[in-house]
Amino acid sequence: MSSIKKHICILDDDKSIRWVLEKAFQKENFMVSSFPDAESILKDFDTINPDIILSDIRMPGISGIDLMDKLKREYPHVPIIIMTAFSDLETTVSSLQKGAYEYLTKPFDIDNVIKIVKNACENNNLNYKKTPLNNTNELPKIIGFSESMQFIYKSIGKISRTNVEVLILGDTGTGKELIAKAIHENSARKHEPFIAINTGAIPTELLESELFGHEKGSFTGAYSQRIGRFEQASEGTLFLDEIGDMPMDVQTRLLRVLQDGEFFRVGGAKSIKVQTRIITATHKNLQKLVDENLFREDLLHRINAIKIELPNLKDRKTDIPELTNYFMKKYCDEYSVKYKILDEGAKKIFVKYDWPGNIRELQNVCKYLSIMSPNDKIKINDLPENIVKENDYLNEEKNWGVILESWILNRFDGNSKNISKEIDNIYHSILIKSSLKLSKGNKTEAAKILGWGRNTIANKMKSSKD
Repeated sequence: MSSIKKHICILDDDKSIRWVLEKAFQKENFMVSSFPDAESILKDFDTINPDIILSDIRMPGISGIDLMDKLKREYPHVPIIIMTAFSDLETTVSSLQKGAYEYLTKPFDIDNVIKIVKNACENNNLNYKKTPLNNTNELPKIIGFSESMQFIYKSIGKISRTNVEVLILGDTGTGKELIAKAIHENSARKHEPFIAINTGAIPTELLESELFGHEKGSFTGAYSQRIGRFEQASEGTLFLDEIGDMPMDVQTRLLRVLQDGEFFRVGGAKSIKVQTRIITATHKNLQKLVDENLFREDLLHRINAIKIELPNLKDRKTDIPELTNYFMKKYCDEYSVKYKILDEGAKKIFVKYDWPGNIRELQNVCKYLSIMSPNDKIKINDLPENIVKENDYLNEEKNWGVILESWILNRFDGNSKNISKEIDNIYHSILIKSSLKLSKGNKTEAAKILGWGRNTIANKMKSSKD
């Protein structure tokens, strides 16, 4: 970086964050000005004349997004880095599309912030101003605040500015089509068609015609001309899901379209030119398919310009409660039933379950519960048996709660008297046995674990034998 001091302006209503950033950048030989709100910098911006701005989103008065929108119109050369503790897809994409150099999620690593700021200053001869795209209120609903999702939001924001090919990798049910649609709907192609096709679900003999169309009489049953998906999606986006299942001969034709932007319909003699953006996805290891001669290596290199890897739901467990709430509300509204929520026990089951079917499985379970659960508050007994059975939490919660209740109801009836005495004896016996196991047979330590005196544990052990 140049020996001339760069002037950084820090905007955040949190005084402690301003102080930490001030000290960090002063140590890195920056001239630092800090402000608690956007109005403070706007009223004298020409005099302040910053080289770079680091701004929070949520501040009193003008938000960081609105500040950036204003400054990018009047001072497009000044890089602006947005930071926030409240990140979602729409905010991230909106920030990047309006010209943010980078988007940081709190809490952040100070060294990483310094690195990003220095890169922005060194590259400030570039024009960071992008043509703003109109926001849409119909963005695909991608939910999550986990670190892995923050990275994906930023990727969508950056990729959507370009026409580069994208490969989305992820297991079944992780939301590959949703990500593809988000890229499309945040791009300049948003008003053109988005067409999704599962290449693994269409018979091989029909896939060519489905993608490229056919001329009348080109094969048995071709009674009329058919426009293929490539033509239908021209100027828009074609999403090819499960491309790992695509036959080799169709892969060859796809490669030519990607290279030349033209193709022939099946049975056709006229070359058709298209400007279709291709986004592909698969749950398979394409490199392994290449090694097994089941996938073209040159096609892999072509579609793999930018890769997005989606995490399994079990690897973003912090997002499960929010996803659950969203799906429960969605289906309760859709089926006109009273809104239902999970009780604490059911929530813990949901978070601890590994969801092998990922978001799609969670979605289906929420749909089932919204319709079938008889109570407004969903309990463990209401959950599908496979989720409860495979959950480690069952041994902690069900043994203590549900099984105890079942045992009481089976052992006693309405004529039973003083049942608490019998239950207390059993309860204390289990407590003593467990504490002795934990203390490896040491009664004094067992008493400490239980919070009893040594005489108490000795007396209860004696009474239980009696």
